[in-house]
Amino acid sequence: MKLTFPYQLKTIQDKIIQQEDTLKIVAGLYADAMEHGGLIHVYANGHSRVAVEELCIRMGALSGFRAILSTGLTTFTDVVGSNGLRLNQFFEKVEKSGAELLDEIDFGPHDVMLVVTATGTTAAAVDIALEFMRRYPSLPLVAISCAEQSKNTPIKHSSGMNLWHIIQQANKGFFIDNAMPVGDLSTDVKSDTQHYRICPLSSVGALTVIQSLNELTLQALTERGVSHHVLQNMHLNDTGVNYESWLRDQRRRYAKATYNDAALIPEKN
Repeated sequence: MKLTFPYQLKTIQDKIIQQEDTLKIVAGLYADAMEHGGLIHVYANGHSRVAVEELCIRMGALSGFRAILSTGLTTFTDVVGSNGLRLNQFFEKVEKSGAELLDEIDFGPHDVMLVVTATGTTAAAVDIALEFMRRYPSLPLVAISCAEQSKNTPIKHSSGMNLWHIIQQANKGFFIDNAMPVGDLSTDVKSDTQHYRICPLSSVGALTVIQSLNELTLQALTERGVSHHVLQNMHLNDTGVNYESWLRDQRRRYAKATYNDAALIPEKN
């Protein structure tokens, strides 16, 4: 036996560092939203929900991220039964879900929309990105996904676009490659009779992007002289816990997503 998977992480490191200029631009947009009391709204489906959890509630989390997670699109762990994989994957293919989700949210003038999905081809992810672009063309739309797969693999959405194409059309569209290979699986295990592909990289890549943006966003805020709420580690005795102040800042921001006096009026399709 020989361990090879950890060497795949170098691919992620290299591809993400190559995107540093884009990461800095997006971090600046995040900082704009946070400085003005706004939100970065984070959508995901499938296993990409782990990236949303990493942003919204985690030691080191910046306040200002808000999850858009629908249970039927993100809870795949039952595998079989009434909440099983077949039903979850059915929901991923349903169009118009984006409009229903966005109807529940008020977007402020400095807010950002982030869509996280491994392949950039899932109909539900394409749907919400397309609907957001139509309704709020002046707001930034950011995607974390596989550039090569989203560019070049068959389209599943009736719009004739994958996520890559929508980002190219958006007035303020930014696509960040999660550095996974097409098909996601990165490692071979072979015998005389079998050949297995295992070890997906999309989650590792997305989390690396997420934390890279966190670092750059906080740097941008610091350079502007803006203090911000960052959740500290509550499990270390020598760490000052700021749990209540962090939550209070989140409450203020989340309230605006439910009812915002300064909300933008969605443009008609």
